[in-house]
Amino acid sequence: MKGLREKLFKISNLKFVVAFLVPAILILCLNQNLDNDSWYVLSEGREIAENGVYYTDQLSMHEGLNITVQNYGFATIFYYVHQTFGAAGIYLGMLILNFVVCFWLYKICHLISNKNANLSLIIMVVTDCLLALSFVVTRAQMVSFGIFLALIYILELYIKTNKAKYLLWVPLLSVLQVNLHASLWPMLPIVIGVYLIDSIRKPILRTQGYRSLPLIIVLVAVVLVGLLNPYGIKMLTFIFTSYGNPRFNSMVKELLPYAPLTNLFSIFIYMALCAVIFLYAFGEKKNVRVRYLLLLFGFLLLGLNTVKGLSQFVLVLFFPLALVYKDVHPERLIDFRPAKNALMLWVGAIAIASFAIVCPVVVANVADYPNEESVSAVDAIDADGALEKDHLKVYTGYNDGGYLEWRGYKPYLDPRGEVFLKKNNGKEDILYEWDDLRNGTFSTASLIEKYNFDYIFSHSNHDPFYNLNDARYELIFNDDTYTAKVFKRVAE
Repeated sequence: MKGLREKLFKISNLKFVVAFLVPAILILCLNQNLDNDSWYVLSEGREIAENGVYYTDQLSMHEGLNITVQNYGFATIFYYVHQTFGAAGIYLGMLILNFVVCFWLYKICHLISNKNANLSLIIMVVTDCLLALSFVVTRAQMVSFGIFLALIYILELYIKTNKAKYLLWVPLLSVLQVNLHASLWPMLPIVIGVYLIDSIRKPILRTQGYRSLPLIIVLVAVVLVGLLNPYGIKMLTFIFTSYGNPRFNSMVKELLPYAPLTNLFSIFIYMALCAVIFLYAFGEKKNVRVRYLLLLFGFLLLGLNTVKGLSQFVLVLFFPLALVYKDVHPERLIDFRPAKNALMLWVGAIAIASFAIVCPVVVANVADYPNEESVSAVDAIDADGALEKDHLKVYTGYNDGGYLEWRGYKPYLDPRGEVFLKKNNGKEDILYEWDDLRNGTFSTASLIEKYNFDYIFSHSNHDPFYNLNDARYELIFNDDTYTAKVFKRVAE
């Protein structure tokens, strides 16, 4: 027992504490709110918890829209966590999932670098800090990151040991992914396919060559067990029916193409790519694997098409360097042990103290709403006497509907953009109708005639309804500071 205690509290082990806390502190400084999508996810989870999995949309004011709730499992867990621990619990859950991401990054690097712990920790910190700049949020993608990295670790472990037994875990990952966040399920067979390509021994292509048959079997198993979900094959093909349309992509910020050097995040991405290419060029060429290059440039191509795809690019960007530079030992930069110990003590103390101070403050102040003006606007509708909320028709733009749903109303739109496309709902392109409203090819009067809204919530002076002048509606809420208004239909 004494030996275990001494091992746990060795000064050298402080490096692990520091390495895991540095990205967490960065996240605490950069992201102190729940993601805007949290509100419709909570609404989905509440609906499933109370009434079970549904196949026609229950959240918006539209009737008969077919739906595939691709994140139904995550939404249900999300809701129960919120019910038990509130917004603080959701935020802490994000931090915990990020620690899981760090864990798998370290395990991958440690495995392929022949247990070079210090190099692995450096790569882990750099990767997660870059990820934290934009992609560590209270969304299902955090679960997908963990599953994605766990898959890579298992595949690398199979290659390292030549033991197919490790691949038995892969079908379980497929089941988890499809039932928690199906939109990213295709990433699993894609990654396995990349490893399968590198398993074919072709000296001219410099592929590594290892047993292909176990990978083929597990690839088939991943697809078959992926069907174990409430929506069947629709969950496996969800990403293909929901994304890719240029008009839809142009309406969703995260689906816009990556634009290099246009903001701080894009500059960091560009610098990281240049640094990795430089390190590849001067590294040990025999340790550059075809599968790593395919992952790197494949996900880079995906990221160039949509910013959302850059998250997987970041995840695969740095870890191959652990193999390329496995014989490099960063700790040898400081040869004088007392100096190393003193430095580690100071850095460890600062990291622990910073996290211990910042984390409770941020978590305690996480708002359980998207913004104050939305709360005030919905409060105004409540105060107006809207008792049977689920029977009312409330106009909202794309970004505001989720919170209205969480408060019990059924809005015109919410951030689930794919739900409002005809190819998914089988009824109408409602999202494009709203886009036509914004660009002036469809009038506010025509939309009112079509839906006869009970309330109109306009949350931007760019919204077509912001300067509404219609005798059928009266203004009941106006926040000039945040340009938010609510109009009520006047009884005829």
